Parts: sequence; C-alpha cells; structure tokens
Amino acid sequence: MTAAALKGWQLLTEPMANKDIWTNRAFLIFTVEFELTLAIWLLSGIFKKIAWSAALGCFLLFSIITLYKGLTGAASCGCFGPVQVNPWITLFAVDIPVCLALAVFRPKGEKLLDWPTMPRFAALAGIGFAILSITATILALNKPEKITSSYEVLEPEEWVGRELPILDYIDIGEKLKKGNWLVLFYHYDCPDCLEAIQKYEKIFSEIDINNVVLGFAIIAVPPYGEDRVIAGSPCVPGRLADVKDWFVTTPAVVLLTDGQVEQSWQEKPPEIDVVLRNIAMLAEVNGKDGYKIRKEVVGMIV
Repeated sequence: MTAAALKGWQLLTEPMANKDIWTNRAFLIFTVEFELTLAIWLLSGIFKKIAWSAALGCFLLFSIITLYKGLTGAASCGCFGPVQVNPWITLFAVDIPVCLALAVFRPKGEKLLDWPTMPRFAALAGIGFAILSITATILALNKPEKITSSYEVLEPEEWVGRELPILDYIDIGEKLKKGNWLVLFYHYDCPDCLEAIQKYEKIFSEIDINNVVLGFAIIAVPPYGEDRVIAGSPCVPGRLADVKDWFVTTPAVVLLTDGQVEQSWQEKPPEIDVVLRNIAMLAEVNGKDGYKIRKEVVGMIV
C-alpha cells in the first residue's frame, strides 16, 4: 500500500520520460493499481490460500526485477517512487525476507475457495472497485507540467533546428557555441552511457577529428557521480547545472553547429560515419567549403 501511494505521488508531481517500460507513465499507473489491488486483497482476509500464492509470486517477481536493477547499476530500485533506495538494500531487506517469510508461514486449515458471506464479499468488492477507479482516474488525468522552476523534461528530438535551449545551464556552453560538436549527455549510473563514452573516446583518439571538423563533449546530468573522463581523453567534459532536476533518457546525443542542434539521437548513439557525413552535408548547405570538409570526412571514415 505504501509503495503504491509513493508511486502515485511521484506520477502526480514528476514527469515521466516514457522512453522505456520503467519510465512509461501508462505502465507505472498499471503498477500502482496492481499494488493497490494486492494490498486491498491481503487486508481483506478473503481467499487466503490464493492470496498467499499471489503474494509469493509477486515478491519473487519483485526480487528478480530488483536483482536485475542491482546488476545493471541502477541508482534506485524504483519501488518507492521519489524515495531513492539502492536495489541491493531493497533486495536483501525487503524482497528476499518477505519471500522467506511467506514460504515459512502458510495459511492452513482453509479450503482453496472458502467463500465469505455475500454481503461481506459485495462490500469489499465495492470498496475496492471504488478505490481503484478513483485513483486510476486521478493519475490518468493529472499529468505534471514538463517545465517548472524545480524541474524540466528534456526532449532532444524537439531541439532540431533550434539553438540548444539549455546552453546557458552548461558550464562549457560558450565553447559549444562555436564550431561543430558531438555532445553526449549522460548519467553517471547509466551503463549504456559509459559504453557510448568509451566507444567515442576510442574513435576520437584514433582519428584526427578534433580541431579539424568535430569536437566531442560529454555533459554530466545531475546527480553527479564518478568522473567518466580518463587521462588523455580527447573529449571535453562539462556539467549541466544542478539548479533544478532534469529528466532525460540517456545516453542522449546531439550534433551542434555553432550552438544550433542539427541532429539528435536518444538511447542508441549514432555511428561516427553518420555524424561526419551530416557535417559534410551541412557545410555545403551553409555555403562553406563542403568539398574540403567532405574530403577530410571520407579520409577519416576510411
């Protein structure tokens, strides 16, 4: 019941990225309603043997999900909405103990379908249906704003053709206003981000891109963590100011030309040849020496 309430509060006060199942608003509303249903059922005391089986199955599933999040380096298990709890703490302090307790303490002396009196069953069903209907309606019809003074949802696909709207919040924003830049936004606990950074660092170290046609910058999105820049790295590190909470699915990559967003990618960073060919085409469109840049780009790709 507490977990459902906290998730519901988060849905009413924080926007969702809607980029994967864990941040999809519809899925999270379903999760809240599912947990409320299980809580009401357990509190009602009816069909105890089936309720016990359902509870054990649910907490086994919760254990698997929490274990997955722990192994993938997630900062929070996501079980308690805005309350950040390390997945390993949840796994060993909640999920596994509950599974063990349910396995030991089973309901006894009751038939599988021991029906309660009809008035009691009707009253419980009516109360449960009313609670679920009201909460689902409230959550579905009350989506928080995307931009407020305390948080902002970043949607890189909407930036294309405009100046990067968060330049003033980036500590190296002035540098990004000149020239071509491949900019990668990352969270310190995002495994895909680390993989993308290492991939681009290797590419930028092996071919002479910097100071020719393209610079590479990585921008840490709060909360900050371990520095991802290694000694001798060709990338330029920066930070997004922690003046507010930023909601963005990472890794997010944008191609900038003099501060304007020419292309954007989320979750799946582009191959470097795709980026370089974009730069060559942009040079021709903007009346620059497209032949020279294209010759440099082709040489780098080969």
